[in-house]
Amino acid sequence: MQEYTRVLQKPLDSISWDDDNFVEELLQVAQLFRPFSAAMDEFISEHGYAGDPADTDAKVQFIRSAFEREQMVPPREIREWFTQNQPVRRETVFQICFAFHLDSAETDEFFRRYYARERSFNCHQVLEAIYYFCLLNGLSYARAQEIYEQVPKAGKGGAGSEVVYTASIIAELNGLASEEELVEYLSRNIDKFAVDNVTAYETIRRLWERTAGPDGLLIQERQSLSSILDDRATGRQYVLRAGENGVRLWEAYLAIFQLDRKEVQQLDTDRSIRPILDRLHAQAQDSFPDRQGIDRILRGEHVSYERVRKWLVLLAFYTFWARKAVAAGNYAAESGDADRCLTRMNQYLMDAGYPEMYVGNPYDWIFFYAAKSAEPLFMFRYFWNELLTVTLEEHR
Repeated sequence: MQEYTRVLQKPLDSISWDDDNFVEELLQVAQLFRPFSAAMDEFISEHGYAGDPADTDAKVQFIRSAFEREQMVPPREIREWFTQNQPVRRETVFQICFAFHLDSAETDEFFRRYYARERSFNCHQVLEAIYYFCLLNGLSYARAQEIYEQVPKAGKGGAGSEVVYTASIIAELNGLASEEELVEYLSRNIDKFAVDNVTAYETIRRLWERTAGPDGLLIQERQSLSSILDDRATGRQYVLRAGENGVRLWEAYLAIFQLDRKEVQQLDTDRSIRPILDRLHAQAQDSFPDRQGIDRILRGEHVSYERVRKWLVLLAFYTFWARKAVAAGNYAAESGDADRCLTRMNQYLMDAGYPEMYVGNPYDWIFFYAAKSAEPLFMFRYFWNELLTVTLEEHR
């Protein structure tokens, strides 16, 4: 395992939820995820930039020149990478790799060392399979777009269809000798690549019904298991009710985290937990699952790629562990459950055309940590409750 991921794997085993400074230890992990601006400083210095690392104008011009030499339009937000730590889009990362003449192995390295947010080539997506082939064979970004235009855009894929995994696709792409062979291969196999947000939305709706339906896991949990919100001193139990259509959306959202509605109201937000996210890494905060996001997804309205993926991760995690807890009558994990959980989460992501879980992603890291705990769902909720407590103390 490479050094970056090795550094991020270590706290998964060393931080215990019963440590006195448990929350602070977890939050300190955020410091291990370096900003993209710092990563780009290192990258351009290794690719010919000899100027002052503090000279933003010079760095912006150096990157713009690389794009212009390749007759590519430079991203408009280059300056903001350095001045505002603005997140960079996945598509932009591929453009950088084309602009700097990286090959496929170097692109994989760029994702690992510099972008450090997701895995590289997601080759069960047609466009990224084309990017892999073009970078492998020294073809330009413009040529990649031209090849994409020659390939059918729709197939019969979707939930239940065969999933094409990156490793097997890459092996087949490595054996193609020409652009013509690539186009023929993709056209012949297009049904295997036909995954998109439709599949993701359908999966999220199904998982939400399993979670918050009239007899969903949230209600089953409440009927058979104890809650962090139960008052052990008085014996008063936290109440969760479902109507004809299931648990109300905001109540269900809070119940996934087992956050107390009255305490969350003290944050002075309109049904949001945004203030307690402020201490997380910026990439974990970005598009964090929220009430508005799930409402729009359930209505079939467009939301961002990242927003969909993060909701899919959260619901896949919750349903796996809640189902086990209800069946067992407790929240304890058994040997091998963590790996089974992550495999299930990756299956949902891959089925919907999203990159697999990655420990170098600050949002995903939270779920890696929780999954390795003795009581994963309890630990996950304990963290958010502790974070809420700390945030409320700061607000007072």
